[in-house]
Amino acid sequence: MSTTKPVLAGLITCGAVAALLAGCSSPTPSENTDQACASAGAFRTAVKDFTATLSPDTTVDEVQAAREDVQRTFEDLMEEGGDVAEDKREALNKSVGEFQTAVDAVPDDATLLERAAVLRAEVAKVDVTRDEYVAELGCG
Repeated sequence: MSTTKPVLAGLITCGAVAALLAGCSSPTPSENTDQACASAGAFRTAVKDFTATLSPDTTVDEVQAAREDVQRTFEDLMEEGGDVAEDKREALNKSVGEFQTAVDAVPDDATLLERAAVLRAEVAKVDVTRDEYVAELGCG
């Protein structure tokens, strides 16, 4: 019994030191918000760039590449946003998922004119939920 107490005390002490060290190197809430807002800006740009690809002469490959940019910047936003505004985060996640499904549903041989209206509607939902999430983050 007496041998386990020092080991346990040592583990607790090491845990406390690790927590203090982590606390010293952790970003401040302000830095977290700044990073999340920067990610939100990149996501907004990717969504706008996607919308710009919806022209008659755009290929399905170009649309899918633009979609990949949306997905990458969305993932960055989710990582940087942390647990801020969980309900808004869930709504944004859902709208991006529906957007991804709509892009994936475009057949390789389809013309974009046939699917552009559906894709624009999905992007509009992403815009609304993104704006709600960004507002909850407190981005300017």
